Amino acid sequence: MIEITTTNPADTPKGAPFIIDQFPFQYGKGVDYAIVNLEEDKIYNWPMVYILANNDSAYVGQTTSIATRMSQHGANKEKRGFHTANIIFNEEFNSSVVTDYEHRLIGYMHADGKYKLTNKNDGMTDSNYFSKATYTAMFEELWEDLRRLNLADHSAAEIEESEVFKYSPFKGLTPDQRIALDKVLAAIENGLETSAPIVIEGMPGTGKTILAIYLLKKLRDDPRYKHLNIKIIEPVTSLRETLRKSLKGVSGLKPSDIISPTDLVKPKMGYQPEKGKCFDIVLVDESHKLKRRVNLGTQYGNYDKVTQKLGLPRGATQMDWIINQAKLPIFFYDPLQTIGPSCLNQPSIKSALGAALDNPIELKSQMRVKGGDAYLRYIQNVLNGTQREFVSFQDYDLVLHDRFSSFLDSFERSLQAHSLSRIVAGFAWKWISRRDKTAYDIVIDDIGLKWNRKNENWVGLGVDDQSAAHEVGCIHSIQGYDLSYAYVIIGRDLKLGTTSIPESNKSSYYDRNGYASATKEELDHFIKNIYYVLLSRGIMGTHIYVEDPELRSYFSRFFPSSPQ
Repeated sequence: MIEITTTNPADTPKGAPFIIDQFPFQYGKGVDYAIVNLEEDKIYNWPMVYILANNDSAYVGQTTSIATRMSQHGANKEKRGFHTANIIFNEEFNSSVVTDYEHRLIGYMHADGKYKLTNKNDGMTDSNYFSKATYTAMFEELWEDLRRLNLADHSAAEIEESEVFKYSPFKGLTPDQRIALDKVLAAIENGLETSAPIVIEGMPGTGKTILAIYLLKKLRDDPRYKHLNIKIIEPVTSLRETLRKSLKGVSGLKPSDIISPTDLVKPKMGYQPEKGKCFDIVLVDESHKLKRRVNLGTQYGNYDKVTQKLGLPRGATQMDWIINQAKLPIFFYDPLQTIGPSCLNQPSIKSALGAALDNPIELKSQMRVKGGDAYLRYIQNVLNGTQREFVSFQDYDLVLHDRFSSFLDSFERSLQAHSLSRIVAGFAWKWISRRDKTAYDIVIDDIGLKWNRKNENWVGLGVDDQSAAHEVGCIHSIQGYDLSYAYVIIGRDLKLGTTSIPESNKSSYYDRNGYASATKEELDHFIKNIYYVLLSRGIMGTHIYVEDPELRSYFSRFFPSSPQ
């Protein structure tokens, strides 16, 4: 490497004002630049961002010559529906900034919902550049200007807290997501008929769901693949409803693109018994939540009907269903998120996937938890009893509360500031309020709380429904979700064993389908995985209350206590 010194360092941005100019746009006609309030050299040669709009739709772009780009759009039939152009100028813009701002505007405007965006998602990459933090802060000021001009409805803070934003198909990809995308696209181009299953593996927060949605949008926008039957299978009921909501208003996509495993045999989704493989590409999110024929409770009948329709043996798994029906199945997978006997175990997955499981495409960059991969490994080690020393995470709000009242007071403050803060817990309490609406399920120190009433989109419901926001979510209502702050109650289903290592306590575990047929070792595995998932939901922080005093003392060795 050669280092070349310079006496002329680059200037950092000083916060020059944004200039937003609005003027008429009409297909087939040139733009009258006499009405544009910018110098001529800036119109022809300066990086800018722009928004084309009508009453319902918008298109966001960036260019180094607004004059050239508007002429191109004026001759493009796809842009003939727009009647207003909004150009955004700043004398401190450069090509990296306008590319970043273009991506940000697309993501924010989609989540804002005022306009239906006609953009594709090609090239959406989360890239770094000089003084990015400063330009990011400037963007928030620009967004408020756009709201004043009636180009947006919601504040940046409101949008960032929304589920639609978190699961947008317009997210910028990390480098390893981009590598995974390229490998999947190469497999598709090589031919679906000869393709083998693909496994994309990643820890919580590495963007598995985001990549699945991004890939769906990219394939739908590509003329070569528009005729293909492409679906996302979401096994998690609550998350399935959220993802359907996130696709509303996205050009080329529709809520019915998100299906459940049992939808594979529905004719309206493309199933034809005489056809063989009826789906071209199936993206399977949260594939560790796919079921096998074990501990299904009341679901055995429906499960067996699907298996019979597909002509598979009685013991077939939902992964077998998918492989039977998809020319190219792509499984997004985390082996540490299996949470009960009905989830696919390693032998079942190995039997179905073979070599694909041995050679997964790996996602490693942490996109959710600000504590990063180090935090995820830390909580794994604490739960497994292998952590030996205290580690602090400066950019992550990690707190162990000694008193339950302190835990709840802190939650109220977080909820006021961040609408996607939620309380979650393990299955250490019966669901009494399911039948007795006046009863409390979780009672600690004479303070009563209730389990969440609805699994479907419980996290999203709490944004507008304060009673839902104050309910306690279980693993089934939170797996796959991002929270701003996670408030985790660790119940007596986890205790400190005789060897001073956390272990399961079956007598305080109330998910019958979660323990029936499970060995002691398997139950340890499931319960620790549940708490691993709960403790990995919070983007900005995780607050913990441990009910068992001995286990709380153990946790106090590794988590900072709240101030009294």
